Amino acid sequence: MTKLETKIRALFDAYAKRSDDALQDPPLEDVNGIVNAFAPFFVESSPRGVIGGANDNSFREMIPKGFARYRAVGGKHMTIKGLKVIELDHCHAVADIDWDFAYTNKAGQSGHVTFTNFYFVTIADGTPRIFGYVTPDEQQAMQDHGLV
Repeated sequence: MTKLETKIRALFDAYAKRSDDALQDPPLEDVNGIVNAFAPFFVESSPRGVIGGANDNSFREMIPKGFARYRAVGGKHMTIKGLKVIELDHCHAVADIDWDFAYTNKAGQSGHVTFTNFYFVTIADGTPRIFGYVTPDEQQAMQDHGLV
């Protein structure tokens, strides 16, 4: 395993733990840890479009709201089921991550939403940071599972 891959795996191991911890009862939300996983500016692309944003106070305020939404629809766990690192050069890579979102819906039925995200990561300043990601249609997945 290369140094770059080791750093990126460590970034996402910590990111996954923070995400899972935020879904627990009571939730443990490490907003600083999530914020520090991202570059000063980052871009998201999904079937709903492309958006970009600064890693600023607005982003910091959105993090607990996002986790609260996941808990409200019955989210119980967020875990990585597969992680592949594709190195682009000495300081950039794509992390291909298979996620598993475990839930208990309002009817009391348990289930899983599985999906793959692609994260663009830089270690240009020595620390791995997410500067972009590509996601499937989260809203549609939640509807398909009767969560919203």
